Amino acid sequence: MAEAAELERAGADLVGVSLAPDPRFFDERTVTAENAARIARTLQRATLVAAMELSGDPGRILRTVSAVGARRVQPITGAIPPAGVRAALDEAGVGILYGGIEISHDDDPGWVFSAYADTPGLNAALFRADVLPEYRDSWTFLRDKAPEFDEEFQVGDLDALARERPLLVGLDFTPGNVAEIMAALPAVRGIALTLGGQARRGDVRFHSYSDALDVVRAAAPRGAPGRSVRR
Repeated sequence: MAEAAELERAGADLVGVSLAPDPRFFDERTVTAENAARIARTLQRATLVAAMELSGDPGRILRTVSAVGARRVQPITGAIPPAGVRAALDEAGVGILYGGIEISHDDDPGWVFSAYADTPGLNAALFRADVLPEYRDSWTFLRDKAPEFDEEFQVGDLDALARERPLLVGLDFTPGNVAEIMAALPAVRGIALTLGGQARRGDVRFHSYSDALDVVRAAAPRGAPGRSVRR
């Protein structure tokens, strides 16, 4: 709870909590619904996002969301929730943050949102894309190396995707580069950070709590339009 409150004071607009284990990490950081509700009550301005399983009985899912006090939910994986679940959440005024989108250096921008193109009633509040997670210095590669090759994914491609759908981006954010990144991506809604450790794959990007806090603080005074942190 103290971490969430401090992130909000630093400028985070969205604070995520995992109610189910994230398969990308060994440490399986989760919170109970009761603790998630306590976190929600500590937030004065930021929106709580509950990352959870969104399959099964819509009534059960809505009861959990209500008990937690979440105004946004995120599938624990990149799967699109069933139509009945999407409709029930929409009726309750709870939008979905679609994550699990990874953009590689050789991806065709036209395919990034292809999984969502033919699905009606997405109830999408936001999309989150982790950009070039295979590179530790992803922003430097995207800025300096990608322009050398026309077929590479470009900074302009990312901003164009953000004009198409409301997009949060994950990159190798540091206090030193976050302002530059956001200035180069005016259509992007904000930055996305994952708190974690002991990843199961080498291409999973995450930040420590202290590093994430420093990034959010560095972003806030410079007018970054939104900051999302998932615990």
